[in-house]
Amino acid sequence: MLFQLVIIICIFTNAYASNKLVSLPLSITSLFQATYFYRNTTVPFSFTNCTGVNDADNSDPAENKLLKSRNASFISYSTEFKSLIDSNKTPKLIEQQPVSIPFAHEGGAYVPETNEVWFSANQLPQQNTNVSSINLTTNEVTLLNINNPINTPNGIKYFNSLVYVCSQGTKTIPAAIYAVNPTTLVSKVIVNSWFGYRLNSPNDVTFSTKISGKTFMWFTDPQVAYQQGFAGVPEYQNTVFRYDMLTSELRPVITDLITPNGIAFNQEETVLYVSDTTPTSDIAIVYAYDLTKDGLPMNRRIFSVSSYGIPDGIKVDKYDRVWTAEGDGINVRNSYGTLLGVILGYNLSSNGLISNFELKDNTVIILAQEKLWRLDLAQNVL
Repeated sequence: MLFQLVIIICIFTNAYASNKLVSLPLSITSLFQATYFYRNTTVPFSFTNCTGVNDADNSDPAENKLLKSRNASFISYSTEFKSLIDSNKTPKLIEQQPVSIPFAHEGGAYVPETNEVWFSANQLPQQNTNVSSINLTTNEVTLLNINNPINTPNGIKYFNSLVYVCSQGTKTIPAAIYAVNPTTLVSKVIVNSWFGYRLNSPNDVTFSTKISGKTFMWFTDPQVAYQQGFAGVPEYQNTVFRYDMLTSELRPVITDLITPNGIAFNQEETVLYVSDTTPTSDIAIVYAYDLTKDGLPMNRRIFSVSSYGIPDGIKVDKYDRVWTAEGDGINVRNSYGTLLGVILGYNLSSNGLISNFELKDNTVIILAQEKLWRLDLAQNVL
């Protein structure tokens, strides 16, 4: 990604390369002391153009710290985020492919039976069935040979000894949710239609077990496959579905989002988070919903809005902090939606894009398209 060179009174020197973590006050997100500032909408917040900064008192104004953050690995807006980051650690590159092979795009699901994180590729317009894994003990990356290949895989979630994979399908093979045995690598279709209508293109999936004493599978089903040219005309609207794992009832529960994408619950399963995203408009929102006693989403409200790019994958840690993959990296917010800090992404892939990731203990596996990174944190988060 090309970034616009910006001029500040402070000169950008090589010394800034040593700044792994830059702390910024939240006030800089709402007030600049510069005479002039301009944010190019095609670049992250760090690349805001500021001129006329008065640094005569050597106070290191926030704009100068913003400049330093361009070559940092992390931006912290809170002591809570700083406590997460090991000052001796930055993301470690595990695997790299040519830019034309974005093998680490979606998924991010920890599989305890094999101590692996599974993830899926994005090689559009070419179709693929690529699901890979990284072993957290050896860091070995393996392309999995799943029996009954999964066409155009996307979101992945581990639940009750099986790995559930969203298949976006093709123009001839219906989209579906598959369950894969992580030991035998044999897959089977769990759901592929609603009253005979083909699914659009399941994007992300999660589970709940604390609502109404039932076990539900929840998944987002936007029309992305059709929009990207590898599926037929949609047969119904963009939908968030809820599937009863006991009765097999598939029920549309949210139908008014433009492009439902990432999906996750808080730890108590009282709040459902769904990202609404589309690259062709200004929609870049994560919504929060309460759940009725019968397990229906209600009281929709804006939880967060991305300052750059769109929010894709969502994870909630054991402290109910919400982690989202956005245009500038992995954003970490508390349960009230306040931004705590960012694991910056623009140095991690050719286009700076991180669509998803996975959390396990104190490890973050970062899916950065043609690159796969591992970050070890200062504390266990999940």
